[in-house]
Amino acid sequence: MRAFAGRLFFPVITVLLVVVMFFSSASAASKARPISIKSFTPPCEVRRAAVQGQWLSPQKDSPLDVGDVLRTGAGGKATLLMSDGSRMTLGPNSRLEVEAIAPNRVFALATGKVKAFIKKLQGGNKFQIKTPLASASVRGTVFEVGFDEGNKKGYLDVSEGTVALNKDGKEILVPGGLRVGFSAEAPLEAPVQKASGLGGADRESLRREVSLGMSKEQVMASAAYELRLAEYQEGKVMMDVFGKRVRLEEYIIRRPREVAAADQDKAFKLVVLNDRSDSFNYYYYRGIFNTSLPTDLSVAFRQMNGKLGAQPNYWLTSYEMGMSNTVDTLKDTASGGHLVKVTFDGTNYTLIDADPASPTYNSTVRTVAGDATSVIDGVTYHTIYDAVNDRFLNLTDAQVADGNYLPGVYDAPNDSFRNLTSADTYWRTNFNTYSHALDGVVKQSYAATVNTLLVDQDPVWSIANGGSVVPVTEEPSGTDLLHERSTLYYSDGTKEIYDTYIIGNDGSIAPASAFSGISAGSAFKNELLKWNYEQVVQATEFHGRKIDLVVEPKILIESGIIK
Repeated sequence: MRAFAGRLFFPVITVLLVVVMFFSSASAASKARPISIKSFTPPCEVRRAAVQGQWLSPQKDSPLDVGDVLRTGAGGKATLLMSDGSRMTLGPNSRLEVEAIAPNRVFALATGKVKAFIKKLQGGNKFQIKTPLASASVRGTVFEVGFDEGNKKGYLDVSEGTVALNKDGKEILVPGGLRVGFSAEAPLEAPVQKASGLGGADRESLRREVSLGMSKEQVMASAAYELRLAEYQEGKVMMDVFGKRVRLEEYIIRRPREVAAADQDKAFKLVVLNDRSDSFNYYYYRGIFNTSLPTDLSVAFRQMNGKLGAQPNYWLTSYEMGMSNTVDTLKDTASGGHLVKVTFDGTNYTLIDADPASPTYNSTVRTVAGDATSVIDGVTYHTIYDAVNDRFLNLTDAQVADGNYLPGVYDAPNDSFRNLTSADTYWRTNFNTYSHALDGVVKQSYAATVNTLLVDQDPVWSIANGGSVVPVTEEPSGTDLLHERSTLYYSDGTKEIYDTYIIGNDGSIAPASAFSGISAGSAFKNELLKWNYEQVVQATEFHGRKIDLVVEPKILIESGIIK
């Protein structure tokens, strides 16, 4: 079984879960500094005030001091993180100087653009971005400032909150949803409604969230709005496995508006858009955690799909995943997420309800054999329990001898992936309800009355039309290439087919040797950056159509979902 295979009892091998299921991390976040370079994409250089005249390559997590200047070239960008969790993203062909750090934060934008996500400031402190013509001041909001050094023109684009814009002694207040331009010759313009740039998309659609049942135009309009709030964003043009050119856009936001107000501080959403000449496909994954998300989302992301060692502080309590080609839809939902504590004595696994809010906390226990054997027609079969993903694998002696069937857990202190041992404690999240639907038809679902420890046995499962389902896994391109096909055969005659590929930017399928022998997390991440995931979903309900989605792992690495 390939290491990138998804769980078959949960039929959708979504790209997000494919990655984190097998390669999640629990490493600690770096210590906060007043202002530091969180990440950057070359060309990007920094000039230190202490070493005037020398432009140097920046270092990740290195601090910025008063007088330091950061510049980017074509295609370059940089994200700055502040100690209170506020962030700034410097766009391509931009130059930004730090003028003050405390108690006020003041930056000078000589040219280019910078987008700011500012937490509410304490006391009378302020945050300010100055251009050669005008300055923007806030006490907590989301906005973007741009300035064209050559044409002496600039703009302020406000997404949330209110920003004070000052030019030549005149100040105007610009509320969220409005944009104002400024130039050397003219006084400040009156704020206007921000244009979507999407060729006639109506204003109402711009306020909607990316969700199922939307046309391409509606998705693009909603994405244009959400992108203004994105904490992580990636995009590129590449070839898919079928030789088709695909424009890829990905982003992650927090506080998605479709979530109830009480849960917004706990919620995030990942969106992936694929635009081809003959099709448009999109994907979203919206998750809600047990508690408010930290200022650095990667701290929670590194824990959400399992953790080795001490109990995690963050885990998912519910999620919704959707995929669509604008005609067909696939939707998975789950709720009642809670912690399960897993220990191993070398032979058996012990599963314990570790949800502090549960009446069965630390009292509901289940013991599962690590390897149960049976003989059928003279052949010995092994039922192996995969404690990381809470599933059973049915293998022959030969497959067990091959040894490539269990996923690794990430050992952060040693930066390595390995199997669970008798000295380990592992924490994972199980859900008490789950539903998987195609074009609105529920194909599989389950529900539990108490906290689920073992998904295959604790809840009551329902299969479409009261039947059963049989999963079959194949390697259509051979064992030397990373292409896996999982087919779900239902007893009512319907089926679902999931083809999952790891491919290069030219659409070529990755060789199995690309990841062989990799045990270190850093080495895996470096190799993964060379590749992309593509998943093609076919189903009886789709009547010959398919959902075809490509995902670049870079955004998962940058956000901490993969570390």
